[in-house]
Amino acid sequence: MVVIHNTLGDKKQEFVPEKKGLVRMYVCGPTVYGPAHIGHARTYIAFDVIRRYFEYKGFEVKLVINITDVHDDMIEEANKLNTTIFELGDRYTKRFFEDMKALRVKPASAYPRVTKEIDAIIETIKLLYEKGFAYETNDGVYYDISKFPEYGKLSGIKPNKSITGTRVDTDKYEKKKAQDFALWKKAKPNEPYWPSPWGDGRPGWHIECSTMSTKYLGLPIDIHGGAVDLIFPHHENEIAQSEAAYGIKPFVKYWMHTGFLTIRGQKMSKSLGNFITVPELLQKYDARVFRFFIVTKHYRSQIDFSEEAMEQAKNSLKRLDEFIQRLYEVELQGNASVVEPILSETKVSFEKAMDNDFNAPAAWSAIFKLETEVNKLMNENKMTREAAQAVIEFLKKIDSVFDVLSFKKPEQKLTAEQEKLIKLREQLRREKKFEEADKIREQLAQQGIILIDTPQGTKWRKV
Repeated sequence: MVVIHNTLGDKKQEFVPEKKGLVRMYVCGPTVYGPAHIGHARTYIAFDVIRRYFEYKGFEVKLVINITDVHDDMIEEANKLNTTIFELGDRYTKRFFEDMKALRVKPASAYPRVTKEIDAIIETIKLLYEKGFAYETNDGVYYDISKFPEYGKLSGIKPNKSITGTRVDTDKYEKKKAQDFALWKKAKPNEPYWPSPWGDGRPGWHIECSTMSTKYLGLPIDIHGGAVDLIFPHHENEIAQSEAAYGIKPFVKYWMHTGFLTIRGQKMSKSLGNFITVPELLQKYDARVFRFFIVTKHYRSQIDFSEEAMEQAKNSLKRLDEFIQRLYEVELQGNASVVEPILSETKVSFEKAMDNDFNAPAAWSAIFKLETEVNKLMNENKMTREAAQAVIEFLKKIDSVFDVLSFKKPEQKLTAEQEKLIKLREQLRREKKFEEADKIREQLAQQGIILIDTPQGTKWRKV
């Protein structure tokens, strides 16, 4: 049984999908006027793990991520660069896909783009207009939130004159009340537009997700996700639009939100000079290390990015990589019974943690406990080749959720000079010339050869 913290109601609930065996998930996608930043990456990696865990549990997952390719920010950036939103959108959509692939985020089932869904969006606005939830002004069509008494049920924020309900400057738009938000914006000079019953124009920001989520997933949607800053106004407005237009409550059964990512305790901001895009991140850090940094944290927690945090993630991942390499090197033959209790206990602990609102830190605690216990068996020469292989296969299954471990087999080949040094060191140890033997150990370590002294003789592995 998987339990999810539902933002709607702010409580944990047992996950019961609308259709048995199928999880229908919608995650708000990027506005493609520039490269994604590492805060975006945190959200998409977190939901990738959630998606993968459902698949680990045997569910089929249908995941939809939208691409916002018409927006005030896009128009401003396109005009600044003397290009079109269409060229800009194509360029950064491609960049987004490349970045997600580098971060090992599995492709979604669909990536609907706003500019390709204009007709469907207009039909949703028509429904709201015909049902009395929308009104037309000289500059657009607006949603009248006074007609939706439950407005605020997701965020707990109730309308007042200081809340505008949008992330763009609203003073330039004509509407009855400050809290009302645009469904359709009538065309202005040097802006892209499409024909509609209310004149040429383009969609507002919020209406796109109501339309595309329901078009591609149906109603009600099982899970709708995004970063915590989307709770209000974006997701609040989605609920108001969707439940008013389609008459189905709840529009979404489980709302899930990822926590903020800060940079050394500060909010990421271009003005502070700490704004890091994914391409910039990947120039400096290994993508697998960054993914490990993210997947070991709880998706709802605020996490702080720093060079020290990345170094710690790098070292922890190296520890696991070296552990797996040791497993490949076990030579003693026998059955796998020595590790069966450890694997059984780890599986129970791992699934208990992940079933509890995807508690990744607890899940990784179980994995590192396994690493400690199995390493002890190897140090005591109690591991068999069959047991080592069982551990490797178990870790591969677990890693289908996180996708951060390396299962590349070590190259089992030394140069003639390295073999000669190892034999010389063994001779020196027999002669109790330990200082000279240690110098050879250090020499080989500099070449990436780690020596392990066992009762059966000296073993080695490459790092």
